[in-house]
Amino acid sequence: MVETRIIIGYLADYPNMIPICASWSYGQWSYHSNGTLEHTLTRFTKGANKERLPFTLVALDNQKPVGMISLWKSDLDNRPDLSPWLASLYVHPFYRGRHISSSLIEKMEIEARRLGYLRLFLVTEEAKTIYIKHGWEELEQVKTGHGNASLMSKGLL
Repeated sequence: MVETRIIIGYLADYPNMIPICASWSYGQWSYHSNGTLEHTLTRFTKGANKERLPFTLVALDNQKPVGMISLWKSDLDNRPDLSPWLASLYVHPFYRGRHISSSLIEKMEIEARRLGYLRLFLVTEEAKTIYIKHGWEELEQVKTGHGNASLMSKGLL
């Protein structure tokens, strides 16, 4: 059996992976909420940063993208008072169950602190339990274009 070593890097260092991240996001979230692939591609192109929002990290196995996570100014249109937002956590189905999502969450929390943020927010329809395991708290239930969801927060002190 070949052992894999997952590394997490900045999307800014792997610009050739922008279309892959955009297609994952579009397929998982944007398609169902009347978004466009072009808009999603633009969002991830703008997310290829290291020092400001938006910001995306990619998980790589042998230089092949297997997951991603982003930090955005906003991810819920009716809550512009909350910022920044952990968003677009995605792990390719072939790589799930290997703790990659946990590694992405932990690395993004470190990066958010590095950028000076003391609190993060997110909204999730399906993954509340993984965030609770990482110390996130549910603030309230909200409705999104995908259905009922948990609005969550975590302090980074």
